[in-house]
Amino acid sequence: MLPWLRERGTVSTHEMAAHFGVTVDELVADLTLASLCGVSQDPRDLIDLFVDGDEVHFGLPKYFDRPLRLTVPEAFSLVVSVKAAASLPGAGDDGALSTAIDKIARTIGADRLDAVDVELDVPDAVADLRTAAERCAVLDIDYWSPTTGASAPRTIVVVEVFAEGPHWYVRAVDLERDAERTYRLDRIVSWSDTGRVERREPTPRRAWFEGAEDVREVTLVIDAGWLWVLEQYPLIESTPVDDARVRVRLLVTSDRWLERLLVRLGTHGRVEAPDALRTLGPAAAAKVLARYRRT
Repeated sequence: MLPWLRERGTVSTHEMAAHFGVTVDELVADLTLASLCGVSQDPRDLIDLFVDGDEVHFGLPKYFDRPLRLTVPEAFSLVVSVKAAASLPGAGDDGALSTAIDKIARTIGADRLDAVDVELDVPDAVADLRTAAERCAVLDIDYWSPTTGASAPRTIVVVEVFAEGPHWYVRAVDLERDAERTYRLDRIVSWSDTGRVERREPTPRRAWFEGAEDVREVTLVIDAGWLWVLEQYPLIESTPVDDARVRVRLLVTSDRWLERLLVRLGTHGRVEAPDALRTLGPAAAAKVLARYRRT
């Protein structure tokens, strides 16, 4: 619609609705949403689009006259981000990305990416656990589970140590269950090397929860502005319900985990399916309030 409007500047709502095969109300709703587009939330940075009576007025602000250019701080942040990503364990060498970043670095006067020193917050145990993975060492760990709220011993062979989102993970074979499991590093209370070695053929990393036991699919309806709460979790699907809400489908391994998520969302999210879990969030919130009243 916008390129069509740009050629005309001002048109009647009826003419435009007929041209695009929509009703006037549908047209006004679409244009209202489009009028919120711009390079920032400042009204001065939004595109010049409004409906006055039965006329649509449209114009492009001057910052659309030519392509936007990166500022030096923006370019520098790109260089640093790539440097940080490249230093993570398991990061591959992307030729195309390296070439592009080298050009940016030369443009801002940082001819070599090595001139930028990036320090990441890597847990102390990462190096030792990666060495254990290379040796196929058998480890005894004490692992805290959010499902039970307690720690329990496990005997594992580390396959891989990796970072995803804000957390570090240990992918390993649980010898008691003879099955692969993924443990969050910060939930490993303690670990020790048994001195034994057990060779395990490395396998590709599987999708989250693939092959996990007691997994259920849950559908939530969330206010669009609160979708960020789920950014660190793998979603099956996310689709808009309307301008204000989003329907998301995700896999859940325990009611306790889902309770914490729903309490965090508060009134901004609810369970749509399955029916048996619709009251889980309010019930969890009531339990939290009851504990506060007792203390």
